[in-house]
Amino acid sequence: MEANIGIWNLLHDGNIVAFSGVCPGDISVKVEIEYLCELLTPGSKFLLIHLRDCSDITYSPFKRSDTVIKLESLGECDLEILNAKNEYNYISVCCTEGIIRLSYMDAHYELDNGVPISFTTLSQACKKYWKDWEQHNRNDV
Repeated sequence: MEANIGIWNLLHDGNIVAFSGVCPGDISVKVEIEYLCELLTPGSKFLLIHLRDCSDITYSPFKRSDTVIKLESLGECDLEILNAKNEYNYISVCCTEGIIRLSYMDAHYELDNGVPISFTTLSQACKKYWKDWEQHNRNDV
């Protein structure tokens, strides 16, 4: 389950813009994360995360006590990804406005142009981006 948690941590600052599919079942999450996608394919700005065998998904906003369950409406909740952790049988994705709890078997990824991409490739691109960012900002000081 580490790679499943890992993807959400790689997508720090990414915005979830859409969910599609059915739960239980397969779900796709569209994440706008231009800084990372641009490194992989110039002009790309979205990553699709395809969750296989998703058995549960809930969203708990910080400001309200209710829980949004409609998958289609989650993309309208302004969910900027901060980090993720494993909690019991769930992956808890902490966003700026609330927490998404997911339970799924595995995931695969593709860029908005339909090209599949591995977790390893995403991880390497992310490390490169943050290393370059740190280098650039160190030189600006």
